[in-house]
Amino acid sequence: MIQENHAPLGGAFRTIVPVLLLAGVCPVAPAADEVSAEMPAITVSAHAGNALAYDRSGVSVTVLDIPELKKEGIYTAAEALTTVPGVYSLSGGGENQRGNICNVVIRGLSSGDSFMPMIDGMRLSGLSGSGILSSNVMARTNLFDLGTLEVLRGAQGATYGGTSMAGVIYMETPKGSSDKPAVSIFNEGGSHDSYTGNITTQGEQDDLAWFLSSTYEHTNNDITLADGRKMPGKHAGRYENFAQALRLDYQVNEETTLTATYRREDASYHYGSLYGVSPYTFRTNLVTAKGEVKLSRAWTSSLMAGYYGSDYMLGHGWYSDLRNVQLEWRNAYRWNKNNTTTAGFSWIRNQYDVASVYETSDRNTNSNLDNTYGLFAEHHYRPVDGWDNSLALRLDRSSNFDSLLNARLASSYRFNQQRTRLFGSVGQSYRAPSSFQHSNSVYHGADYGYGPTIYRGNPDIDCAKAISFDVGMEHEFILGHSLSVTLFLTRMEDAIETVFADEGYTYRNAAGHQTAQGVEIALTGGWNDAWDTGYKLACTLTSPKTSDDRQIPASARQTWSGDLHTSPLEGLTTGIGLTAAAGRSNFEGNPVATKLDAYYSLRWYARYEVNEHLTLHARVENLTNQKYVIESAWDSAAHSVISAGISLHGGCTISF
Repeated sequence: MIQENHAPLGGAFRTIVPVLLLAGVCPVAPAADEVSAEMPAITVSAHAGNALAYDRSGVSVTVLDIPELKKEGIYTAAEALTTVPGVYSLSGGGENQRGNICNVVIRGLSSGDSFMPMIDGMRLSGLSGSGILSSNVMARTNLFDLGTLEVLRGAQGATYGGTSMAGVIYMETPKGSSDKPAVSIFNEGGSHDSYTGNITTQGEQDDLAWFLSSTYEHTNNDITLADGRKMPGKHAGRYENFAQALRLDYQVNEETTLTATYRREDASYHYGSLYGVSPYTFRTNLVTAKGEVKLSRAWTSSLMAGYYGSDYMLGHGWYSDLRNVQLEWRNAYRWNKNNTTTAGFSWIRNQYDVASVYETSDRNTNSNLDNTYGLFAEHHYRPVDGWDNSLALRLDRSSNFDSLLNARLASSYRFNQQRTRLFGSVGQSYRAPSSFQHSNSVYHGADYGYGPTIYRGNPDIDCAKAISFDVGMEHEFILGHSLSVTLFLTRMEDAIETVFADEGYTYRNAAGHQTAQGVEIALTGGWNDAWDTGYKLACTLTSPKTSDDRQIPASARQTWSGDLHTSPLEGLTTGIGLTAAAGRSNFEGNPVATKLDAYYSLRWYARYEVNEHLTLHARVENLTNQKYVIESAWDSAAHSVISAGISLHGGCTISF
């Protein structure tokens, strides 16, 4: 469910420093009765460090209501993203299964090269230049261990730095609460040998709050080709994952709070093809620690440190390792009730190593290392009640590129007795090439039967850059019923692309530009006195094209999502959901087909609360058994993988 206002959010960070403090000047604090540095509970990550309510942000941001999504039988981030205006999400890649690749397209721009996933304030960006990291993260993330899920659309470089040209998907591990069940046990089984189990415990004791979640899931999708054949071999579509998440919050005193999180995944999936089955494995670890202190009524400061490690194939065959370290100092200074400044410093160390044990050459291992330093600041100004404005600036300097300055300006105005809101923003961002992509190095990859794959760097390659504009309106036309319309345009220059030559692969900046423009429409509402019936409908119409009039790879020109639910009996909720897409294009470089068929998928779900301790739930996915191409094959359209068809799932949740 899309929560369009007053959603309880963790936000990216809650604190930051005035520019004068960075310069070493100590400002005079306002009078005690004028301002307070106390951060309100309602905040969106679009203004990291400044606790700003959703309906006061000029940035296009959607806050997803995770408890409501679970009631609709949606338990994965990939499925949840399909409900967001401007976002097209399709799991599967070539394997048509959970856990492999989740193709996420935000306003016509796709892959990990264009958007940045973030968890607990840690930027999950890699130096591989392939976008696989972000695609894998979104493919495996579930909702059991998320308390916050937001989607920022548009270029967000002024707030989050590089790899955020299309937007940011911000996620947080939830804070433990004594208002929720101390223990919750979820079990669900269904078609394709699927099973998901989760146990969560949380609570508060004196000054300590804790949240601990453990999830196990597996599925064994039948992979079917367009010509009707099945993949050979047993478990051709098997996926398995163990995931754990922990969060601890300790209130040292009234002024100081300490927070620590830990997340781990051990996942594997089987790649099925006509030539056999290949197993792939992933192991990830994420650790963050944050301290926040209220230095005065007007000034709050925080320090955050994080580590993210990702191991692909665990040293078997062709494998890669990613090691990210992040350090950020953020502060917030509230000058008075109308002016707040946030500012700080960040350091991100990113190391990506790739190797192939099939090669005997001493050049079979390549290591890419980058250090990026950033200075950032944002000022929020509210001249009158209902009118909020913000200006954000960020200066990044990397060991791989010269300094880059990005800016973002946003404004939001509420009027008509708070029933109507106008908003808009303009922002910049970039994507930096990896140290390997712009170096003179040569890497020999795995032997695929036609000789080793050779990758050559390009010392002349430059950063890709993007600028985005949007303007929108939200209007409550009847009490409890709202309409939102947003016009947007994103333009990317110097897109980094992989090209094939006789001597192997290399990289270059694409000629011309890529532009995606269109409109996002969302309609939500409900009738509490009519069986607690509610609805939501989202539609995005866009024209994602390159300067030579080709459609941007892995995009869709039309996407739809909807939901209609009702509660005819006490404790019972049932509904129907819709996802659809048309005008789809395939991934870059595929020689078989550039256009994919339109599709729609209906889902039915039901949930019955037997009592306060037991809830039963059931769902049917792809209700009408639609067969559509997930992604076309390299060699023949007949070998394209199609959807798995109808599937049934059911289970229960026990809470106490």
